Formats: sequence, C-alpha cells, structure tokens
Amino acid sequence: MNPEVVAFDQLEWSDSPGVEQRLVTRTHHSGELIELPVARIRGAKPGPQFTVISGMHAGEYSGILAAQKLISAITPAELSGTLLVVPVISTRAFMERYMQLNPIDQKEIHFIRPGSPGGTYSDMLIDTLFEVVKDSDYLIDSHAGEMAQALYSWVPVPMWGPEDLREKSLSLARGFSVKYIEPRYDEASIPPLSLAFASVGMANVWVECGKNGVPTEADTAVHFDGYIAALQTVGMLEGEPARPEQEVLKGRRSQINSDMSGVWHPAVKEGDIVEAGQYLGRLTDYFGNTLNDYHSPTRSLVLYYWSNPAINADRRPHGYNWHNGLVSLLELED
Repeated sequence: MNPEVVAFDQLEWSDSPGVEQRLVTRTHHSGELIELPVARIRGAKPGPQFTVISGMHAGEYSGILAAQKLISAITPAELSGTLLVVPVISTRAFMERYMQLNPIDQKEIHFIRPGSPGGTYSDMLIDTLFEVVKDSDYLIDSHAGEMAQALYSWVPVPMWGPEDLREKSLSLARGFSVKYIEPRYDEASIPPLSLAFASVGMANVWVECGKNGVPTEADTAVHFDGYIAALQTVGMLEGEPARPEQEVLKGRRSQINSDMSGVWHPAVKEGDIVEAGQYLGRLTDYFGNTLNDYHSPTRSLVLYYWSNPAINADRRPHGYNWHNGLVSLLELED
C-alpha cells in the first residue's frame, strides 16, 4: 500500500470498513514541513475509536516497531470500531537520529499542550497530532529509554478527570507485562499532552518499555501485547485480555541533576531500590578527578539513569534538564 499524502486541512477518512494510510502534511510559518504518518483501520462492526501513538521521542524505537506491527496485524473484519496508529510522531527527529528534543526548536514535545499552531515547530506538530486523534475514546502513547537512558519498564497512568475516566485509563495499563504501574494524581506530574487528552474525555496511558535505544524483541512484544490486551479490554477485539501480575507504585518523582559539566560514573542500575543517603555515582573532570558525589535523598526506586557519561550542564534548551540529568527516582512510600 502506498500512503496518500494529504494536507492537514484536507484530511478526510472513508466511512467504509478498510485500511487507509495517510502522510498528513502541514507547513509551519518558518517554511519547515510537518509530516505525520497516520494509519486508520475501520472495523466491520461499530465500536469506539482507539489511538496508538509512538515515536514522540525519536530514539525510542521499541514502541515504533510495535506500532508498525499493529498496523499489519489488525484486519477490519476482526475489529469493532476504529483504530488509529501514528507510528512515528517526530519524523524529522527520527530521520536525523535525534534523541528526546526536537531538532528544529529544541523543545521536549511531551510537555507541550496543544492549541498553539502559530507557535514554534513543535507547538504546531503537537497541535496537528491532537487535532488528528482528538475524537478518540482511548489512547496509548508508547515510550522507551533512548541511547542515553537505561530505563526500567513501567506504565504511568494519569488519574485525571472523572472517576470513570480514571478507571478506564487504569484498565488500559493492566494489560502490559511490566512489574509496576504508577497512577499519577498530581497535575504537575502529568505531561501537558496527557492532560489535554484527558480533558476531552480520552482515557490514556503512556508506556515506558525499552532502554538505551535498543529495540529488543522482548520490549517490542511488551508494547504490542499490551495494545492487543487494551483492544480486548474495550471490546474492540475478541478474547480475554492479558492481566499479568503488577504492583502499584506510589510516591513523589525526583531527579538528580548536575550543575556542573563533566563525566558521569553511575553506581546504580535501573530498577534498583536505594536507601536514603545511598551513593548514586560521581561526576569527574576529563582527567578523572572527582567534581562531586551524589546520594539519594530518600528511599527510592531508580526509574532510569543516564548511562551516557557526557553531562553538559550548560545546555538546557527552554530550561529542560535533559543534558545534565543523572538519575530519575521515585520516592517509595512506607
């Protein structure tokens, strides 16, 4: 199938069951082109609309491969409702092999709320994505650890909006084969894009599975199998959804950052439980001389750590602590 190139303001879908693949384009006022690949599978039977998105951060490959697999695995005959799949949101960053931040304006798009198409390139990209998927009832956003991130797999759940919406979001998370799910009640801990989805009544979760930019078969399967379980959960596919054993994480997020540039020597691994005061690692200069030691402020779970030794405290585009981050922690409640 050759995807059809369609301008954003001319996007229309067929009313008949079938599979459509579109490359949705929109030109930013800077002249830069946005290209958003969207696959739409309309089922033979009525039902809700479900969206799967991936590649928001272009170096998070396991979700991208799982989303591609989903497009080819689901047929209209077996589907009730409509499935939208956006396999790579940040296509420009993907093709430039960029991590985390958008190469055009250096923004972190997970933290952009849609509704400002006249802003920067990333603002328009997120607005375009939102407008394409906003009529969905459910959404799964796939993430992973990029080249610099050794990440422990888990599923955060935005506990925002009415109680029934929260329960629907939790039900999506329950099908992923991860040890932990993390309900988030504090607005400040929920990315603005996820809040925007919830604000229009869309049950949603984001999945963190994969590390160091390596898309293993096992990590890709966690994403894909979780999609299938979620579609079964909401009645769009037949079968009983998987319900693997999971634990619920509760606690405050914190991040250890460096205010100096240097070479990072971590002393912990993803998934470690560290005690208050425990040594996390050290920062050195180019010669190996210690600049600072770092310790955990509380008893915490190591969600991920920066496995890339290069720490640049001077590079903080839009104030974002990506290049000077050391360890991401979740304080464990007693």
